[in-house]
Amino acid sequence: MRGIVASKTALLFLPLAALSVTAADNPQAQANGRLKDPQFIAEGASLFATRCGNAYCHGTGGNGGGAPPLRGKDLEAGYAFKTISNGLPGTSMPTFKSELSEEQIWKLVAFIVADAKAGGIVDPAVISPAAPASTGPAKAAETNRSAQLTGNSQAGKDLFFDSTKPMSCHACHSFQGEGTPIGPDLSAAASKPARDLFLSIILSREIIDRKYATITVSLRAGEKIVGVKKEEDSESLRVYDTAELPAVLRTVQKADVAKVEYANESVMPKDYASAYTIKQILDLVTFLKTSSQSKSTVTLKDLFQ
Repeated sequence: MRGIVASKTALLFLPLAALSVTAADNPQAQANGRLKDPQFIAEGASLFATRCGNAYCHGTGGNGGGAPPLRGKDLEAGYAFKTISNGLPGTSMPTFKSELSEEQIWKLVAFIVADAKAGGIVDPAVISPAAPASTGPAKAAETNRSAQLTGNSQAGKDLFFDSTKPMSCHACHSFQGEGTPIGPDLSAAASKPARDLFLSIILSREIIDRKYATITVSLRAGEKIVGVKKEEDSESLRVYDTAELPAVLRTVQKADVAKVEYANESVMPKDYASAYTIKQILDLVTFLKTSSQSKSTVTLKDLFQ
């Protein structure tokens, strides 16, 4: 949830009637009995604001952004707890059980399932844990400055080619002759709208060029190699193994291969929205929009238009 855009087939689109897990089934839920406690809900709202409430995830107050709205949907508490804890395989919804305690997850659940119209419940739209509350002209000026936040091309370039980060873009992409040709060459990215570049970074997308399709090579010995095929001949396959980054180029003999499968999706990591701040992503987009012929000014507003 933290800055990561959930698939449209995620939380809201599964048949609730088919789900049998309830809050009462969970000992922790029974123990705290606090799902309707205003303070518990308020603490959940604060957690939600910092992890799930950005514009490219579930939006301010859980009212929808790049991902579906969550509040006011009569979501069942036990299912919400299970989904936040374990994530949703096949979507961009990650697991939080290794990051948050059970109590913190229940606080998130309490906020999500709370009736926003009920008295005594904090309005999540006014919660801003990162900064003190402000009102009037000062608040409007702050909002305007945020909207006009401008990306820095040099900072984006440094991030793109940062060799200290395994997930650095250059580990899989090249730009104007530099980088690694595992994924598409991004030299021509300047011609694309800023919003499209932004979404391509934070969303898992289907691939257009089949040569970048995800390949899964199952070996007779039981091992599986997942990545991108570089080349093959009559006797062997060469595959960029992307299980860990930077990727490793592996050669396997076809005699050792039990099965080869392709999926029309990218191996690009799905958690850049949580790994990078919105300013860093803005810097990356600004760098990609800067061609050798021209400089491009990209603002935060451009990412959402």
